[in-house]
Amino acid sequence: MDVPHKGRWNITADSGDPGLAIDDHYATMWRSDPSTEPWLEIDLGVVATLGGLEVYWGKETPIRHGFEASLDRETWTQVCRTQHGEGGQEVFAFPPIEARFVRWKCDNPEPTRTPEIIEINLYGPADAASVAEGGRIAALGNAPVKLSPGETITVDFGYVRFPLGAFIKWGETYGTVFSVHLSDDGANFREVGRIATGDGDSDSFWWRSTTSRFLRLTVDAASSPEGAVVNELKVRLLNKDRMPFGHYERAARAGRGDLYPQSLLGRQVYWTAVGERQRPEEALFDEYGNLEPQAEGAQITPLLRLRGVLHGAPASEAVSQSLLDGALPIPCVTWSTLEVELRATAVAHAGEALVEYRVTNKDSRRQDGALVLAVRPVQINPYWQHGGHAAIDAIAVDGRQVSVNDHVFAAFSREPDFISVADFENGDVIRLIENEPRQTVRRLRSVSGLLSAACEFRFSLEPGRSVAFVLSSPMWDGVTPHPDISFCAVHEEVARGWRKKIGSRKIIVGDREVSDTVEAQTALILVNATQHAFKPGPRNYDRTWIRDGSSQALALLWTGLVDEAKAYVLWYSKRIYENGMVPPILNLDGSVNQGYGSDIEFDAQGQFVGIAADIYRITRDRDFLRAIFEPVVRATRFIEELCARTLALHGPESCLHGLLAPSISHEGYGKPSYSYWDNFFALSAWRNCEYLAIEIGDTDAAAHAKAKGKKFAANLARSLRMTSDRLGSRFIHGSADREDLDPSSTSIAFEPCQVEDVLPRDFLSATFDIVSHQIELIGKPEFVYTPYGIRNLNAFVSLGRFEDAFRLLSAALAGRRPSGWRFWAEVVWGEPQSPEYIGDMPHTWIGAEFATAIRRMLLRENGDTLELFRAVPDGWWEDDGITLHELPTTFGTANLRARRAQSQATIDLKLSGPAPKRITFRYPEAKQARADGKLCDIHEDVISAPNFYRLLIDF
Repeated sequence: MDVPHKGRWNITADSGDPGLAIDDHYATMWRSDPSTEPWLEIDLGVVATLGGLEVYWGKETPIRHGFEASLDRETWTQVCRTQHGEGGQEVFAFPPIEARFVRWKCDNPEPTRTPEIIEINLYGPADAASVAEGGRIAALGNAPVKLSPGETITVDFGYVRFPLGAFIKWGETYGTVFSVHLSDDGANFREVGRIATGDGDSDSFWWRSTTSRFLRLTVDAASSPEGAVVNELKVRLLNKDRMPFGHYERAARAGRGDLYPQSLLGRQVYWTAVGERQRPEEALFDEYGNLEPQAEGAQITPLLRLRGVLHGAPASEAVSQSLLDGALPIPCVTWSTLEVELRATAVAHAGEALVEYRVTNKDSRRQDGALVLAVRPVQINPYWQHGGHAAIDAIAVDGRQVSVNDHVFAAFSREPDFISVADFENGDVIRLIENEPRQTVRRLRSVSGLLSAACEFRFSLEPGRSVAFVLSSPMWDGVTPHPDISFCAVHEEVARGWRKKIGSRKIIVGDREVSDTVEAQTALILVNATQHAFKPGPRNYDRTWIRDGSSQALALLWTGLVDEAKAYVLWYSKRIYENGMVPPILNLDGSVNQGYGSDIEFDAQGQFVGIAADIYRITRDRDFLRAIFEPVVRATRFIEELCARTLALHGPESCLHGLLAPSISHEGYGKPSYSYWDNFFALSAWRNCEYLAIEIGDTDAAAHAKAKGKKFAANLARSLRMTSDRLGSRFIHGSADREDLDPSSTSIAFEPCQVEDVLPRDFLSATFDIVSHQIELIGKPEFVYTPYGIRNLNAFVSLGRFEDAFRLLSAALAGRRPSGWRFWAEVVWGEPQSPEYIGDMPHTWIGAEFATAIRRMLLRENGDTLELFRAVPDGWWEDDGITLHELPTTFGTANLRARRAQSQATIDLKLSGPAPKRITFRYPEAKQARADGKLCDIHEDVISAPNFYRLLIDF
């Protein structure tokens, strides 16, 4: 019998209102109460033949769960299950089975998470997802299917959907070469992923945003002549086809695109964070002036009504973004249409996100119009960034205040002239007011989740005149908005506070883009930071990694914010395990993040020890040294344990001998691997531990660290060469077992690890030629890259490849999105509006890598030598030259002024601490140099002097 209509089903559950999971309404969901064993049971009322099912999940999804079927509620048969739940839209299919009852159970649930099911759909065999090849449908329900080399599993979803990727769980035998193809019609397939180095267990595919009806997995080669066993084929689908957000998207695409959030049109949007120091909450402010006051909340869109018609920023020919003084975290967006300019400026103050919308008439005649502020149920973070829908079920405008979902959402500096509130009906509130203002009821409730509102403020401006409207929105609950406050006064107060905090600009060069971008990172790190932790982003990366945090702490340390860097390291040191393992990820409350990777990311050892040593080198703070020394020793002892795990498995004949145990800390590794990234950090940990032990006077610890470091360095150097020799390669590889090439991970051996002595020198040139070639591809539409490659600046400079370094620097600056806000996303796509995952932004780990790389180009400590101007583009000498102001170093605070005349350069230097034994200064084509009147040695453009206050260079 066919599956009866949902209206005939009866449903029970362990808790909550289970009817919400089968109500055919995709804006509601069933939530289980926290339980040891959540369950949900459906009685179809009659016996029906089932062939598949699908689940639409909310944000909270179980990892291990499954469905069972029964005819009598006594005997149950498992029909499908997964141990790899990821949310979204899960599609299962299985051989036909007769059933009246269907039961969902969650295996080993996480006690702090409550499953959220938006909708469950049950299908008969004719309506369920199907597999073209007979007998292989079981793979979609987590039952083993055997594939001989060359065989396939072709899935038909039944209609066009939004596949994001695929997950394959292998059996005892596995594919060594396999691929995934998509098709719209089942006849013409396009390849979207291929793996040629399969090693069993599980494999993942992710691809660019697309649509398709068919997916095909092909096994080309297997680990056994008999073929590969697929235990589970999981298709990753975006769950928006029937969701409210999908309806909203279709309405936006049918309407005038400039009046809607651009993510609804499948266009990438860029944003910055607006926040206060030491607060975890941040508002988002996007490139068009849209504001999202709270995480996962609705956004406010500014529009202009001129000559009766609405206009949006995306249609403007010139939209520009800027920061106050080029670097302070007070962002501004400016756009204009029909000779009227709208300038939106955002500040965070006392828990409020304040935005001033200043409208200026640039015309020679009077302009009458209106500012329209629309409240929309869409996050600024788009759905492909784990954002998207921000449900609005209740909205009300009372005088100057807007409430969303019964909470104060925003308030205005004056009462609107028109107020429009609307439920969704093939469009939001814009469909009512696009051609004229409209007064409506001022409050609505709906289960659609798609309520919206528009508040319209009239203006009449003579030529050259302007008017300002202020919006205030709480960034966290309990904050009362104060839109009547003087925005100008708040703006000045916030600007003074930021300038006082970060001090005067530390690095000034003739290229303002570089100077602004370096300084901007300091404030942005503090915007993303909490009281103790440095986060790499405001939304997707709303937690702290020691990997990211150590880099950000170093950037702050080198700008003089010593207390912040110390506090972070001391806070982290208290969370190191008893056995010495440094937890790679902490939650903002200081608890250990238990997500995937929480116990298999081993670069954390060296990163913690490294930043602790760097802080001591700069500060010489004995109290700090005493506080962190025992955790440092404990962290290095755990490195011994990690090496012992590998030594127990691999003898001296193996290239794995003596390395750390495999981990996933290297970016992009989904399965544990013997990454050289981890081992460079581990070697630096031994050397830094030796240094700190000598400083504290623990000779036994110093001797132990020295011996261990020496042995580890020998094993690492041997492994690097063995891997290259085994592969017949002239490159340095990223890992000992994956055989991949990743120069950006090799570059850390130069900085921050300073262990480049273990690298095979004869392979360095070819390895970094790869980066040189990739620079040419940056910016091309088909090329995607991560700005982590900024760390290759350090390698190029150390290798004397200065032109490559300068080319990389230019390419990196071009990758800022938008450039006026002086920062990067984690991923940069050649097509700026391509709707693809970009990680988070502002991504302050990348920002810290940039700031520290520029500092090392200008000033670097190398033992008792101070290296100046290691790599300086000619343009940095322009205008007023180069200034380093109050820059912390191991030789005290450095103040440097470098100017250039027609044939001579003058460098003035003051150091407040112990003098270096030697100073080097690179200046191409220097003919003669005098340090305090004494001639200097010059070798290959590098000038050497014992020390100096003034250096004169003739060229």
